[in-house]
Amino acid sequence: MQHRPTAAVGRHAPACGHAGHGAMPMRCHHHGFTLAELVVTVAVLGITLGLALPSLALLRERAQALDALHGLTASLVMARMAAVTRGRPVSVCPSAEGLRCRTDLVWDEGWLVFVDANRSGQPAGPEAVLRHVQRRPGEPPIRATPGRHRVRYQPSGMAGGNNISLSVCRRGDTRLIGRVVVNLAGRVRSESGLGRDLPCPFQP
Repeated sequence: MQHRPTAAVGRHAPACGHAGHGAMPMRCHHHGFTLAELVVTVAVLGITLGLALPSLALLRERAQALDALHGLTASLVMARMAAVTRGRPVSVCPSAEGLRCRTDLVWDEGWLVFVDANRSGQPAGPEAVLRHVQRRPGEPPIRATPGRHRVRYQPSGMAGGNNISLSVCRRGDTRLIGRVVVNLAGRVRSESGLGRDLPCPFQP
């Protein structure tokens, strides 16, 4: 059986500026955005960004808060292990510059883990510092339980005193994002406040 070539189903239109043999050249019109279309596009883009930015900011804040909770938990666990291993008290306290402990309840700028051999509540020197965690400005605020501005682990692993909570809240809001709790035995647990609509225990 012989197969005959079939004719093309459709015809391609001549390109702009070209025409068939003997015909006049075709004139092309390129249409761009009108001013009205451009204004509408920019307005829609602005509305979309306006709706998306708060959500992105909230996600960023939550990520920073979870990072702080993980960092606090890791530092407290490290301090407890160091106290047991070294046979000396090891403390965790808020610090601004990484050399001295703050004496208030504000942990916003970071914290120190240090050997507190003489139980003074301050590092004896740079060599006593085991870890320094520095936070960036604008991250979610952290506050300690009133009356407990540091955690001191004994060589037994006990924390002593009352339970201490380190709470992380939304900045400019009254909602708790999460907290780290240390009990009398020195055990550390992290609690998330996301989705629970819990009030912040301090004014951010």
